[in-house]
Amino acid sequence: MRLSLQSLSIVSLCTTRAYSTLLGPRYPVPTDLTSDDSVVTAGWKNVTSLFDTYLHGDRSSIPNPPTGLENLTFSIGMFSIHDPAAQSLQYHYTSKEVETGPGVHKVDGDSIYKVASISKLITVFTAMLSFDVDQWARPITDFVPSLSKSALDKVGHDRISHTQWEDVSLRALAAQIAGVSAADLPAGEDAALVVDTTTGVPPLNLSDLEALYPCSKYANPLADCPPELWFEGELERAPAFEAWTTPAYANNGFMLLGIALANITGKPLTQVYRDLVFDPLGMAHSSATPPPVSEFSQYVSPGNTTDMTQGGGFTVSSGGLFLSLNDLATFGTALLNSTLLPANKTREWMKPISHTADLSFSVGAPWEIYRYTHANSGAVTDMYTKAGDSGNFTGYAVMLPDYDAGFNVISAGNQQVTSLQKSVLARKIADFITATMVPALEAQAIAEVKRNFAGTYASKNPALNSSLTLTFNESSEDPGLYMSSWISNGTDMIPENWFGAWPAVTLQPSTRQPGQQAFRAIGVEPKLPPGAGPFATMFNTNSWISVYVNVYGGEDMGLFVFDVGADGRATSVELRAIKVKLERIN
Repeated sequence: MRLSLQSLSIVSLCTTRAYSTLLGPRYPVPTDLTSDDSVVTAGWKNVTSLFDTYLHGDRSSIPNPPTGLENLTFSIGMFSIHDPAAQSLQYHYTSKEVETGPGVHKVDGDSIYKVASISKLITVFTAMLSFDVDQWARPITDFVPSLSKSALDKVGHDRISHTQWEDVSLRALAAQIAGVSAADLPAGEDAALVVDTTTGVPPLNLSDLEALYPCSKYANPLADCPPELWFEGELERAPAFEAWTTPAYANNGFMLLGIALANITGKPLTQVYRDLVFDPLGMAHSSATPPPVSEFSQYVSPGNTTDMTQGGGFTVSSGGLFLSLNDLATFGTALLNSTLLPANKTREWMKPISHTADLSFSVGAPWEIYRYTHANSGAVTDMYTKAGDSGNFTGYAVMLPDYDAGFNVISAGNQQVTSLQKSVLARKIADFITATMVPALEAQAIAEVKRNFAGTYASKNPALNSSLTLTFNESSEDPGLYMSSWISNGTDMIPENWFGAWPAVTLQPSTRQPGQQAFRAIGVEPKLPPGAGPFATMFNTNSWISVYVNVYGGEDMGLFVFDVGADGRATSVELRAIKVKLERIN
């Protein structure tokens, strides 16, 4: 068997047509991720087989091998709210340097990694449990006295030279669209740049940098420096952009958000994480403080303790949390299951706030949203992710709301790999999981919708000639659950054009509750000719403008509500608009 990492691109090959359907899951979410018959199980075996082959087998069988992977300690795993996938779909590898280092000697699901900027995701989640709607909209100056109006008046209102903090809301900080400076380095970094004056920049008087870097006098500046002193530097710093202009990554924004979180709750940040997230979810292997050396046996430490013990203070909200793979899966499951946050707030949170210049990448709060395009069909699956990359550690938390599932990658490099190599290897791992498991989840959803919903439904009343037949279209270009026949009281309903004068009608899941799954009937529009403009596209290939527009007696003709058994199979379907219930006969 030849294994390959060639298909690592998140966006698949271009398709011949745009998949015309609503954004979101195309089928009810898959519930079987771990049985022997599951496509997801088979996909995960392919993932682990590649790593086993490279790390323990014949590397020559792998085209484009992930060179240097043996020097990366990593833990990866899937999770789902419908299946105990978090425990069985895991893989761990311990590099030799970690095996002999000061920390854990063999990583498993409870081994604790520094997760760097994945911390931002948990910071925003914690803030959502703490802030009300009004607070999210208010400026940071309302919650941080050192950024008060009087302090701002001292530096003036030069919009180029000084951030206008009264325009920076908590929501803008969380969404990385506040325009604040990303420069949070101490003066020593500048000093390193000016020792050699041949670099093309003028010599610096390092004493002049004290205004920008007042924390540089501390050995561990971002951990030991008092927030008030750090604010003095922030007041002197120019903005990157005005707020709400364009997303721009900034650790500083999350330090400010964390300080506001502590001020609003009246508790130290370390206690806020523990009280609101870690303890309620049972995340026993999570911490907001660097570990003491006496506890290193639980932590992944790649050959040194420096990267583990630095940090803390007001920087923890940006990148200072420590979590295990199991705890990350617990967090992801709770997030997708709306365990602590109301479901409508979860759905609101997991949406883009702004776009980047890349059509396949948007930004949320603090989501990094990749748009995965399925081969052939062109269907889109939005991946809500948060990356973390700092020092020896790189990780990815990935939520796939279309499948009520996700995966995590956390890793630690050692002295044998450069920082860049460490980051590239972690990306390759995450990309390979994406390229393998997102199609596997889609295939499993298809297998389950065929089993659970495709078939014929008919009225029990012999005097009422009413039936509905649903078939799954196996076409790679237009897959889906299609309406192949609909007879209502002897009338063929499909030519009646209730869903538009289109050649076919497909059913897409909408709302659900225990024991019931609703679908919406959507007309499948014909393919547009090459070169069609954006307005033609909007009105001809976007189903979102034709939902719930055809009603009878005030009810949507496209609403089909299925009763489902404990095994997930539909037993009947109610056509709400015409007030008839059809029983499944095959």
